[in-house]
Amino acid sequence: MSSALHPPTAHRMIEASGVHKWYPNGFHALRGASLSVHRGEVVVIMGPSGSGKSTFIRTFNALEDFQQGTITVDGIALSNDLRQIDAIRREVGMVFQQFNLFPHLTVLENLTLAPVLVRRRDRAEVEAQARALLQRVNIAEQADKFPGQLSGGQQQRVAIARSLCMEPKILLFDEPTSALDPEMVREVLEVMQDLARDEGMTMVVVTHEVRFAREVAHRVVLMDHGEVVEEAPPELFFTNPSHQRTRAFLDQIL
Repeated sequence: MSSALHPPTAHRMIEASGVHKWYPNGFHALRGASLSVHRGEVVVIMGPSGSGKSTFIRTFNALEDFQQGTITVDGIALSNDLRQIDAIRREVGMVFQQFNLFPHLTVLENLTLAPVLVRRRDRAEVEAQARALLQRVNIAEQADKFPGQLSGGQQQRVAIARSLCMEPKILLFDEPTSALDPEMVREVLEVMQDLARDEGMTMVVVTHEVRFAREVAHRVVLMDHGEVVEEAPPELFFTNPSHQRTRAFLDQIL
């Protein structure tokens, strides 16, 4: 494993500005949230339950809509145009809390389904790539098993490999370890850490894993009540936060 993170470039992969979202019941989930993410940057988003973290990152690939503000992903402005949404989703992979694997397909089939059907790639080429990615996340021997035969940590690593099989430019992680037993958390975080350190993957990660944020993030962001309250390098975020809401949050988790 490389000893240092790749430095991010000046190119902005995600530019979200003044994003507001209301649910049909009137709940104001995002209140002018703004964030820039540069190529090769790892941004960790933290915050209390219900602060809008997951909702915010789900707007980046149109899994959630929004009513005000702008979002641009690698130069593509997000709108209601389905062609733009499709173009963005081709660049953005997402790993969820629940693994969302197809239980009736083998691990290998889970990885190859979308590249073959959606991207019309050659099946043999995709299978070779999928096996290499399973090796990359240390579960090559599980290729022919079904998801139900794997541990939670193994299933989440399959989900990460599946996202990588689509060759995304950006990976979004929505609390990827929250559904795992404690002993399985580290194996998933190590895979994510390798992606950041060895490959310079652009990543936005919603998590409460402080050690991961300290060791891997270029920036840590606090959200509360649908707003971005603070963003800073981890060495400042955890030791000298500038906002009282950040200090109150850290008092609860540290």
